[in-house]
Amino acid sequence: MNDALIQRDQLEDSIIDHPDAETRKDLHDTSLDETFQKKLSAKAHEIEVANGGGGGGGGSGNQHGGGIGSEGMHSENDVNYQFLVTKSHLAFEYQEVESPGQSVSEWFTFSDLKTVGGLDSLVSNFESNQDIEEHIGQLCGANIDDALSVGLKSLLYFSFGEYAGKSTKDEQIKAILANNQRLIELELFVPVVDILKTFFEAKMATSGITKLKTKTKPGPKPGPKPGPKATASTSSTRTESNYFKLLTLLYLMVISAIHTQDKQDSTSKFKEYLKNAFLIETILCFIEHWKWSPNGSYRIRYLILLLSKLLILELGGSNSLKDCDAYLNHCLHVTNSKSESNGGKKLRCSPLDYFAFREDLIDKFPLFDKELGFASTLSEEDKASIEEQYQTFMAINSHSSSLSNTLETPRTNKSHSVLSQLPTQPVHLATPIPSPKLASSDYMSGGEKIRKSYQVNQSMPFIYPMDQDAKDFVPVAIIEADEILKNSVYESYSIKRLWKEREKFMQQERGYACVYDEKPSNLESEFVDDLHLQSESEKKKTQFSSEIGSLERVEQLYSRSFARFHTVVEVFIEIIRSNRIDSNLNFYEFELNPATSFMVNSPVAQANDATRAKIETVLLSQLEVLSVREITSKAVTNILVSLLSWFKRSHVLKYYYLSSIIFDAQFFSVTMDYISSGFNNLNNQSVTQKGNSKKKIDEMVEYEVLINQNRLMNPQIKLPKLDFFNNCLRQRGESHKYQFINNVFVSDLPKETDENNINHVYIKNYNANFAHILSNLLWITNKILLKNQSQRIFTMNDLKPSELFKMILINYDNPSLSQPILKILKKLVPYQGRKWKSVNMDLISSIYLNCQLSMKDNWLSGKDLENDFNSSYDQEVALRALLQFYNIRRYPDEMEKIGYKVDREVDITEVEPLQLNNFDLDPE
Repeated sequence: MNDALIQRDQLEDSIIDHPDAETRKDLHDTSLDETFQKKLSAKAHEIEVANGGGGGGGGSGNQHGGGIGSEGMHSENDVNYQFLVTKSHLAFEYQEVESPGQSVSEWFTFSDLKTVGGLDSLVSNFESNQDIEEHIGQLCGANIDDALSVGLKSLLYFSFGEYAGKSTKDEQIKAILANNQRLIELELFVPVVDILKTFFEAKMATSGITKLKTKTKPGPKPGPKPGPKATASTSSTRTESNYFKLLTLLYLMVISAIHTQDKQDSTSKFKEYLKNAFLIETILCFIEHWKWSPNGSYRIRYLILLLSKLLILELGGSNSLKDCDAYLNHCLHVTNSKSESNGGKKLRCSPLDYFAFREDLIDKFPLFDKELGFASTLSEEDKASIEEQYQTFMAINSHSSSLSNTLETPRTNKSHSVLSQLPTQPVHLATPIPSPKLASSDYMSGGEKIRKSYQVNQSMPFIYPMDQDAKDFVPVAIIEADEILKNSVYESYSIKRLWKEREKFMQQERGYACVYDEKPSNLESEFVDDLHLQSESEKKKTQFSSEIGSLERVEQLYSRSFARFHTVVEVFIEIIRSNRIDSNLNFYEFELNPATSFMVNSPVAQANDATRAKIETVLLSQLEVLSVREITSKAVTNILVSLLSWFKRSHVLKYYYLSSIIFDAQFFSVTMDYISSGFNNLNNQSVTQKGNSKKKIDEMVEYEVLINQNRLMNPQIKLPKLDFFNNCLRQRGESHKYQFINNVFVSDLPKETDENNINHVYIKNYNANFAHILSNLLWITNKILLKNQSQRIFTMNDLKPSELFKMILINYDNPSLSQPILKILKKLVPYQGRKWKSVNMDLISSIYLNCQLSMKDNWLSGKDLENDFNSSYDQEVALRALLQFYNIRRYPDEMEKIGYKVDREVDITEVEPLQLNNFDLDPE
């Protein structure tokens, strides 16, 4: 036993403490886990060879009983199984835009297919594209209440890729994309958007919502006037039918524009028209109207699906976000955003971390020269910028009682709640004192080991005899540390913008200036002021025209809709909350499959085909509702992720504002309830175990059932009889076998063993929609947990999400799920107890191995928990005050609509100071 411990200590020493050249190379090429496992495997092989030699040499020993040989075999088997590790990987790849076929299928329900029914009759009567322009002309100047059935049916038939005219699904999808691209070229979107906007504005006028001003260009020339309007009895039905058909035409054109490979002029015109029509803002207004005036005929689900696609089309996806990051870094002179060192990312620290370190350094070494520690790689401008920011920031935090100081407070040693309470030492550390007397330790003679903790007040000055040149008396390590940290200071464009707005807030707060009057004349000048584009050449403006266009569109969207985000977010949260499995999926699976159906196998019910058809229709409609809820939740989370990402690029306070609204809507509790019900729900579990599993359900532990039968592992709800393409191609799917519960456990899946004796299991059958929603919810949660906002962290901690997150990390290894979970846990771990940390060291190790580190990572042990708790509420209040100031200063007209107004006619220089004589301060 002692030999095994000695070998383990030697192994750890050769890897962690004193790695040789080969080990360093392995650590550089692979991760610490893989290198450690490789060394363990090599050590296991050595032990195996040694045991095998003992067994061979025990041949003579076998003549005396054979005990040595059998003992050697037993030891060999133990070593082989000791290093076998099984990892399960979820083969899920996050896609922000689904395939065209999936997008089209998710739009329709079975009742919608009835609404657009009768398209089969147009197969023989449809004559190429000659009637398309005529039908488009009929829509120009028309009203949604007009008799548009014939023209809309023909346009839908063409938009559907000539409905029921193809033999395969791929051919139908290609025809849908090509035909809708043709409709975009013919500018069908102009009359469609106009009719829809007129309908929205007419409905919103009843609730008093302000009509949006638009800039639209004239569409095609109006064609023949529509026929006579319908009577009052049929007007509602006709309006609802036309409304859905127009939404469908617009949705399919948007899908076609998103999936167009090359940038065509027609697609650019389409995007420009949507931008000038402010369709996204109009949809948000209409959702707000629906919130207070519910109406089933408004089809809000379809508006949400359309909104999620419009955001991708007009603003862009992940590639556009990366291009905007590069553009903003260029404009705001962020030079070290992706600097690399030795083949890896350079460790960085925020300006706040450096300022706290510099303050501690001066407290320790009062005569430290501020010019020491500058590296030659820094330009003179960067040197002056960092030093000036340091002096200004620390002066403001030390001598100002501004509310904004609570947002970002440098955590120095002298302000730490624990370190500041240490007693002052009677004898300074620099004073020579005799060494303590040597005494034998009780632990060495078999007694209990006494642990002693020595804490020194780090803010006490480190005094030495000083000469004129103080540099010779400052330790070299301190100078090097200052140099390293200063070279690693990273100012993101978000930090620069936040500090700039914070400075204006303090000027207004202290009465030094009235910054409310600094209103830009137009949107372009606002971007010039914000992005420092005064020196940008026309060539560079043309080079970044796409990025500038996206940022301008985000600015328009925020300025016209930010007052409605609160209501819209409430609608989205309710949609996520309603996405639950309330009935057991086993019963649907048993009844819909003929082999297990009671209605099929029961002698009483065999003769009643009509009853069986009705029951099947009811069951399919209920399952379709569950599928529709899931699809709508996916669209909702896509919208929130897109808005948060783009608002952060536009301005960090826009992102903070939306995140605060989502936080106020109890997003954390809704998310954790949703995830918990998705994994721990009896409705997702089978009553009896079937399939390829070799175990019975009553023999399985509850945890294994939990990780194998849940909403993620269960197959996605697919109903071929209600699918759009199956109805279009006349393939009803009568022989389809319904499966809603996963019956193949992960332990029964095939394993692939790599060179390090690690078994890899790849989960390929799962619910892709739920995995997409889960990934979005985790990313949104991480974005809401803002840095230096501990109130939100405490709220999340109260829900105790660590066990649920740990289960996902262990059983479903996937970057789209593990990355946001680890980032969330990194923010939560400092506020956990000591016992929790000792039990969950595997989570802490995963965070260290997979999350980006910084030069001053004090998230595990260096947090000032007492101060964070005491100032958590103040931090949230200060953030809300800054957000209110930003919105009032930038968007006074919109803020006035929700009750906030600034009197710009008052001159703060003429306001009389407060006269204390006007108050009776005498207690008598």
